[in-house]
Amino acid sequence: MSGHGETDWSIRLARAGDADALPAIERAAATMFERIEALRHIAAQEPTPAERLRRYFARGHCLVAEADTGTPVGFIATEPFGRELHVWELSVHPDWQGRGIGAALLRGCIIDAGNSRFTAITLTTFDEVPWNAPFYRRLGFVDRDTADNARLAQELAREEAHGMPPGSRVAMVRDLP
Repeated sequence: MSGHGETDWSIRLARAGDADALPAIERAAATMFERIEALRHIAAQEPTPAERLRRYFARGHCLVAEADTGTPVGFIATEPFGRELHVWELSVHPDWQGRGIGAALLRGCIIDAGNSRFTAITLTTFDEVPWNAPFYRRLGFVDRDTADNARLAQELAREEAHGMPPGSRVAMVRDLP
């Protein structure tokens, strides 16, 4: 897949060798939260460690967006839970945002998950942040009542215990055919 703009980019499967470069992308993307008073602390949080990213990549369902120079500019990190594929992180470097890279990573994930016979893609995200839940809703995700999914309920509780503002996060799902 290629994007528009002065430099082309493409999407490919993530490789173990990508992991060391990706926390910097996640950290840069998190600076977007500095614009939101109640969520400024998110910008200072530690990104997903490279070692954990390598574990996710070994499962085979993570994607990287790279510039035509070969430099990673975004990624989606996922993990299978039974027949559901959970999105842990979707980040695009701010210099590369607004080009459809995040949507392409998510669409690639949806295609891969469907081809791999997953029944759904799940995630947790901020309900009101424009580039969070509203973005996912435009790509076919719907809010999930966590009474229907104990794993997602536990994840939201864990996030709140680690400092996320109560009620700010939502569990979402995109069922696959």
